[in-house]
Amino acid sequence: MQRMRIRRVLATAGVVVFLAGAAACTAAPTTSTTQAPTSAAAESTESTQSPSATTTGEPGIGPECPEVNCFTVMVTGDMLFHEGLWKNFAIDAKTHDGENFDFDPLFAGQSDYIKQSDLAICHLETPVAKKGGPYSDYPIFNIPPEVVTAIKAVGYDACSTASNHALDQGTAGIERTLKTLDAAGLQHTGSYASESDSGSALVLSASGGKVALIQGTASLNGFVADESWQVDRFREGSAGEEDIAAAIAKAKKARADGADVVMGAIHSLQEYLTTADSYQIATAHEMADSGQFDVIYGHGCHCAQPIEYYKGTWIVYGLGNTVTESAGDVSRAVNDQGLTVRFQFAGDAAGSWKVSDVAWVASYNKQGSKYRWCSLGSDEPQGTCVSSSRDAAMRERVQKIVNSEGAVSKGLHEWLVTQE
Repeated sequence: MQRMRIRRVLATAGVVVFLAGAAACTAAPTTSTTQAPTSAAAESTESTQSPSATTTGEPGIGPECPEVNCFTVMVTGDMLFHEGLWKNFAIDAKTHDGENFDFDPLFAGQSDYIKQSDLAICHLETPVAKKGGPYSDYPIFNIPPEVVTAIKAVGYDACSTASNHALDQGTAGIERTLKTLDAAGLQHTGSYASESDSGSALVLSASGGKVALIQGTASLNGFVADESWQVDRFREGSAGEEDIAAAIAKAKKARADGADVVMGAIHSLQEYLTTADSYQIATAHEMADSGQFDVIYGHGCHCAQPIEYYKGTWIVYGLGNTVTESAGDVSRAVNDQGLTVRFQFAGDAAGSWKVSDVAWVASYNKQGSKYRWCSLGSDEPQGTCVSSSRDAAMRERVQKIVNSEGAVSKGLHEWLVTQE
């Protein structure tokens, strides 16, 4: 997939985003109108210096690069599939080379945003089944593997896999899911097929630099892994302290091995919260305080949550759902929405890196009557999702949540992809 180099002047500060998760699986979005992007913050915070200086002059894809080298990373929320969603994309395997589903139309709307990012990372909430099934949804998931093919086809580079549903199909489910990702050409982290794989962070390379991703989950829904190393964790209490220490050690190792920046991702447990819970705040802040994470982001809540600028670090507490079946219960309507966030990382000639831009866009899980990832951006890159007034109301609601911690004053802004 060819990606255009578009530049825009913006500057921000260090970033942390938080991955939160839960056991349930449905809800509907309510958003509100977003304002046009604010100008970049005057201040910018440098992250830990990378092991070696780079002077290649790679501006990356996205906003205008304020330093010698830049690259952008786009992150999205839960890929949450129930039968009520996947059945809409069934096709005849006899006439489609053995494929039982075509999910390409579901993800097509994300293409413009992925093209404006150097790297794109998803969160695969659940294990995948063998081709042809059997399939199952809540509470014990086993979803069609064609989902992975479509994720790769739209342009994602990697997916995280540690969630409260990671062990729904046991060790066999973990191994099958990772093999499916490998076959599609998607890198992954969070769950592992071997102990040796679990010992290092995932490192992704862009033309302008390298980013490490370390991801874990608060819960396994009561399941116990056959081996402690199979799923990375961010538990509560004293066990959580051990998990954070292990993540910090991984981050240090990744930097020593050549990563320029490190992102942390936490899949939390409590669902449908418009504010971050005490676990999310405490875990994200402790990780940020270590100085080892440039970004920490979260999903699992199945709803959009605030973005916070904490001591020079950005925290995105909840990205909501990327794709999902619509919630039948109006009280969980927030389930049907999500956030896409893009970070720009900028490195100077001496090898010191900072977060120079943070942009977000809200999304809805339908366009018209069809299940589609649909941007609620105020520039309407896909036209309307429901109607101009309903889209504006949903966008405004998400904007109020996202900006509730005052991060807009630090340069946080809506991502208007059509202006790039």
